[in-house]
Amino acid sequence: MDPAAGQSTNRLAKARDDRISALVRQGTEALDSGNPAEAVRLYLEALQLSPKDEDLHYNLGIAYTRQKMTEKALEHYGEALRLFPDYVEAHNNLGNLLMRTGRLSEAIDHFRAAIKIMPDYASAYNNLGTALLQQDRLDEATLQFEKAVVLNPDYWEARYNLGQSYLRQGRIQEAKAEFEKVLKARPEFGPARQSLQRAGEPPPAPRPSPP
Repeated sequence: MDPAAGQSTNRLAKARDDRISALVRQGTEALDSGNPAEAVRLYLEALQLSPKDEDLHYNLGIAYTRQKMTEKALEHYGEALRLFPDYVEAHNNLGNLLMRTGRLSEAIDHFRAAIKIMPDYASAYNNLGTALLQQDRLDEATLQFEKAVVLNPDYWEARYNLGQSYLRQGRIQEAKAEFEKVLKARPEFGPARQSLQRAGEPPPAPRPSPP
């Protein structure tokens, strides 16, 4: 091979990679600033240069979700997983999107896949519990919420969900304990305060704001 031709090819490849990196950076900035339509435009331009980049498909899934373009989001999360079946975040996000559209069995499959790949993924346990709860599989859901808070004791959303599950099971004292922990972490979170009242326990007095 002609050394000059090789150097030219390398320069072109580097220029392409630099352009992709710039587009991804700009797309992420657009997404963070609340402009998902611009993020989609930039990610699609990058995708033309690198059509088999699973991260670009994943980013497009996020951007389309924020635009409420569900079918497009499903398509790109699915493509990310086709390219990289162990993409744990794509499984979790796709599961959330499927759950929102009522496709609970498919959502559960993706949450379980995420957990199989990453057994300490607390968010996937919480999401799995939420999907199971929507199928009225209360005991199974409770178990998943319990796993989530064991993995991440500061995960107050999962604690709230666990408290709700305990409440539905009639495990009143355990429910109260979870709601109290939520309020300790997030005293402004009204639903936990209301749930604690429903459980028959007066909520703690609101904390004064610091001077």
